[in-house]
Amino acid sequence: MTAQRKSVPRFKRLAEAPRIELTDDDIEILRHVYRHRFVRADDLYRLFPGRSPDKLSRRLVRLYRTHYLDRPIAQVDRFREGGSQPMVYGLDNAGARFLAETLGLRLASGEWKARNRSYTRENLDHTLAITRFMVDLELACRARPDIELIPFEEIVAAAPDTTRRLAQPGRWSVAVEWLHGSGEVLVVPDAIFGLRHTQSDGRKVRSFVFLEIDRGTMTIVPSKHVRESAAFLHRATILRKLLTYATSHRAKLHQLHLGIAVARVLTVTTSAARAEAMRQAAHRLIVQPMGLPAGLFLFGGQAEADNPLSASWLGAGGHPASLAPDLVTQHLKSP
Repeated sequence: MTAQRKSVPRFKRLAEAPRIELTDDDIEILRHVYRHRFVRADDLYRLFPGRSPDKLSRRLVRLYRTHYLDRPIAQVDRFREGGSQPMVYGLDNAGARFLAETLGLRLASGEWKARNRSYTRENLDHTLAITRFMVDLELACRARPDIELIPFEEIVAAAPDTTRRLAQPGRWSVAVEWLHGSGEVLVVPDAIFGLRHTQSDGRKVRSFVFLEIDRGTMTIVPSKHVRESAAFLHRATILRKLLTYATSHRAKLHQLHLGIAVARVLTVTTSAARAEAMRQAAHRLIVQPMGLPAGLFLFGGQAEADNPLSASWLGAGGHPASLAPDLVTQHLKSP
């Protein structure tokens, strides 16, 4: 008689946690989860191609049971909808303590399990979309010996002291002026990364990118009545976001904040049509009036996001552009 396999609850740990000794791969898993906030198991499988998915899955379960990793409760609905869904992992308290105490990483204070539980389904889906892009980018860089990904923690490590001391160094305030109004707007990129390109003569060229993942829910350009009112700077729209980045670029605020001289803004959205609508708005309402380089803003849909290094992204002027660092100067020469 075949013994029935005991079902283990997905979001409830067993009473007694097993003993665990962290391996080098375990530590790398924790670093990846820390870097991206939340990661699907299938993305972790892609990041560790030398590991069997079955064995890695069992290791993830063990890291979960020992409180190094957590499973955010916001993903429960994904399993209720039916079908096979990859599990989502975030840092748990033991994992955060290990990274802070052993590796010296600066982690935001607070109880990580409680923070994970505060995430909504919408917030989780947005974070996972950012993670998917960044994992695709990292894998693309691995396949290119001449291009290396510069993660945000490396950028922060080289930033001014005032920035390094901040609890949230990936955001800064911008004084924005628009028509007859002005106000302070916070810049919070979905991700900040760099690319280091080794040229044929051995010289290294770097470029930096502020990533925005658009899920198609935000208004691109509000009505003329709103644009010409004082309310414009207080409403979240794509146009206001682009204006804030443009103002930061012109005032060199991200150079003061992060030590980055030039950074392009890459917006990945839901379709080619929406990307084109954003491009037109950027060119007509931001780039031309402010005399900015058209290559400062790049746009694209999922087709481009699947191959971020080899894709031709749309510059605000309508010309194709690459993320490759050796082409940055060319793209930023003129409006």
